[in-house]
Amino acid sequence: MPSLTPQQHMDTTVWDAMKEGFLSGGLAAIPSTLGVYAAMNFSPKFVKSTNWQSRTALVIMPPLFAFAFGAEQKLVHSMHDMAGRADHSKKMAEWSEESALQRHRDHLQRMTTQKILSEPGMREGVELAAATSSSSSNAEDAEHEEMILTRFRESVVNSGLRVVDGNSLGLNHRMANFFQENPFKILAAVGVPAVLYIFKGREGQAHLQTQMKIMHTRVMGQGTVLIMLLSLMGFKEYMDRTGKFVTEAEVQSQVALMQQSRAELLMRLKRDRMEAAVVAEKRRKAHEADLKLKEA
Repeated sequence: MPSLTPQQHMDTTVWDAMKEGFLSGGLAAIPSTLGVYAAMNFSPKFVKSTNWQSRTALVIMPPLFAFAFGAEQKLVHSMHDMAGRADHSKKMAEWSEESALQRHRDHLQRMTTQKILSEPGMREGVELAAATSSSSSNAEDAEHEEMILTRFRESVVNSGLRVVDGNSLGLNHRMANFFQENPFKILAAVGVPAVLYIFKGREGQAHLQTQMKIMHTRVMGQGTVLIMLLSLMGFKEYMDRTGKFVTEAEVQSQVALMQQSRAELLMRLKRDRMEAAVVAEKRRKAHEADLKLKEA
């Protein structure tokens, strides 16, 4: 199970952003390299008007920009995702606290009932109530904790996820998640080489002028890219509806985060109640001291 420390979260987020940047840079390097290579072989004017420094810049600058842009976008997305998870955990912790308060009210109501039953002539009732309370208290606590864990897990699973057994995703699951998160990167990585291949195929048709080759490439390339785009968007829509793939370990990690948030909230509420009790006691003592001074 992944660590729950803030340092581990920070390292994981930074590493994911770096991987996204490297992937974006690698995808951008393909068309920039092929473009410069094609210009070097088919455009004497390009060769004459550029030197090796400018050609190198044309090759490496698009990947560098793609690296910075992709890493930043992934980092922003990760921060928003972490904020959403924290907010979800906070809401579930608040629900848990409300449930605990309701149980406390029910307990007070039972105590009031026991007090009524303790009146003269109702001794048998109080004995029965005491026996029932002592026998069911532990069972209710265990049932309450189990209900909270079940509710936490249901909230995670029903938030648009598909749970896969085991501690790691298969290659098909990882590819499906990547396609869902990066449809336009896939489109660029496949579409640009496809268009270049279509243009390359027109070289054997010597009877066509260059502008006609470009026109044919545009029409066929546009159709090819549109088919790819529709396919990718259809798959993304399917994944958005059914949910991304996660492992059971990731679900348990998220449930543990929610339990941690709940424990922190309960501790904070307990501390606030203790501080309020201390302040109330000081006020009571100060009020009694003022009354004694007035009587004196």
